[in-house]
Amino acid sequence: MTKQQIALRRFLAVSVTAGLLLTATVAAPATAEDAPPSGFPSWSDVEKAKGNAAATAAEVAKISKFLDSLEAEAGSLGEAAVKAGGDFAATQAKLEAATAEVGVLNAQSKRAAQDAEQYKQAAVAIAVQSYKSGGTGLDLFSAISALESPQSLNGVEMLHQVGERAAVKQALALQSMATADALEKTRQAAVAAQAELTAEAQTARTEAVAAQTAVTTRLDAQKSQSETLLSQLAALNSTSVATEQEYRKGQSAVAAYEQVQQAKRQAAADEAARLAAEAAQRAADAAQKPKPVEQASNPGVPNPAPAPAPAPVQPPPTTPAPNPGGSVDPGVPGGAVNDPAGAKAYASARLGAYGWGQSEFQCLNLLWERESNWRTNATNPSSGAYGIAQALPASKYAQTGSDWLTSYRTQVDWGLGYIKGRYGSPCGAWAHSEAIGWY
Repeated sequence: MTKQQIALRRFLAVSVTAGLLLTATVAAPATAEDAPPSGFPSWSDVEKAKGNAAATAAEVAKISKFLDSLEAEAGSLGEAAVKAGGDFAATQAKLEAATAEVGVLNAQSKRAAQDAEQYKQAAVAIAVQSYKSGGTGLDLFSAISALESPQSLNGVEMLHQVGERAAVKQALALQSMATADALEKTRQAAVAAQAELTAEAQTARTEAVAAQTAVTTRLDAQKSQSETLLSQLAALNSTSVATEQEYRKGQSAVAAYEQVQQAKRQAAADEAARLAAEAAQRAADAAQKPKPVEQASNPGVPNPAPAPAPAPVQPPPTTPAPNPGGSVDPGVPGGAVNDPAGAKAYASARLGAYGWGQSEFQCLNLLWERESNWRTNATNPSSGAYGIAQALPASKYAQTGSDWLTSYRTQVDWGLGYIKGRYGSPCGAWAHSEAIGWY
């Protein structure tokens, strides 16, 4: 078991235990004898705070903090599930490659052994034929017996006893036997690696299932906790639960917008720095360019034609950034169910909400086909990007909904919002992806 797997198992155990403890404290009425250890506010606290502005503000802040912590916990568990799924997919891919290698080595080793046997038999046949034709004496039989033992075969001796043809076959037999022996050793090492990877894949699968279960269990527990906290907020603020939910969504949207704008500003600064560096390099190259030497004019002797200017050196093509579309389907039991057709239909219906026409869907389809093939559980084992929009980190989806791990609707809504804030439209995002390799 790797250190990462041990750490993940401990993390899941602690998270689930903490979640169950908190669930138990919320389910039962809060009393003086059995107060929640985390300071979870009770309805009694809410009632006491009413009518006192300072106390109300304090309780509102406390409840908001609890809601934030619940969302953060769900995000952490979701990230752990994504990582576990990615680890499982990567290990499974290694196992499949090892299995294919074992199959190839099995065939090669078998073929080399067959070749060695055929060459030995050919050498014996030639020796026997030589004896029958009177080319060798009775000592041939000991030489034939020696053919069965690779250690006692000697090409020079056989050359004198049964002739050059038999010696050639003998040499080929020895070569094939050596090849077969080397292949067998390689095959055994590959089989051992395959067995180790099989065990690792099973462990990774178990960890991935446990991580997925932990998310599902925690979200179910958090649903009732969040409802209670939102009801308390509504009571303190004299609003409704729906209003409080929309307010928190709005706050998340603002935070997401600020992240996107910061990313745009950083990208613009990086581009400006790149252009400035290129301009400085061109100026430095021009300053170092040698001046042409003027030749004295000699009457009657024509000046030689100037040497042709060297052809301009074309800069090497810019290598685009790695495309995060290298995602896989981890296939974790109990995970998200992929529904590309449903996700596309939902995304198409949501375009109008962002001010776009249906003409933008073609660009969106190309973009997310490249990124994830519209799979809800698409996971990039290398980067950790996840979902239809390949959010990185994956918990960014939580800005739109806590069910982001398995809901294509939540992923699509987040992805469309990201595109709107960063590129203005799906076609803008697709153009950037085409030019740079990512969006």
